[in-house]
Amino acid sequence: MELQDKIIHLHNLAHRLLHIECSGSYLYADDLSQLNKDIHDEMNELYPLRGNTLEQDASLCLALLLGYSVSMYAGWEDDLKRDNILARSLELLTSLPPSPLKDDLLTVCKEYSTV
Repeated sequence: MELQDKIIHLHNLAHRLLHIECSGSYLYADDLSQLNKDIHDEMNELYPLRGNTLEQDASLCLALLLGYSVSMYAGWEDDLKRDNILARSLELLTSLPPSPLKDDLLTVCKEYSTV
């Protein structure tokens, strides 16, 4: 799977968990546990990577931050990783041109800090 596909996959998993009540369907405990495990596994796989472009790196950071915001399995190591991704995101925000991606990344960064 290509990097962009993995970014989209993590983003979709986190979005599914964030908006579960809007879907109108039920999510059983086993499914919730598996979804959280999948998100955590994806975050660990994507964390050390960098995007090939400024926009792809911003998209990667956004997906990771969304993943950290919903992860039930986060420990102190994940908190450190999240802080590193947040710092990287804040740096990217200074270089990104105005776009919906920049707006989304800024919104998620604001959830974690005062930008």
